[in-house]
Amino acid sequence: MRIFILFSIIISIVVFIVRHLIYSAKRNLFKDQAAWSGKDIKIKYKGSNEVSERKEDNNFLKIIADESINYLKNQSKNAEEK
Repeated sequence: MRIFILFSIIISIVVFIVRHLIYSAKRNLFKDQAAWSGKDIKIKYKGSNEVSERKEDNNFLKIIADESINYLKNQSKNAEEK
């Protein structure tokens, strides 16, 4: 009977310690994520300043559509000439 009580106490202590360690690890892992969520991160680019200079061209889908229209017009002109 004493062995059973001793083992149950040891197992309870181990479970309590492991649970505490897991809780601490989760809290530390997600602490940094909570600190950065909702904040805008500004990235500084080294080298060329192309990204900051092209502020008027923010609608990339419109740029692609305009380029494809120009390409199709050029292709139709080339097809008519042949």
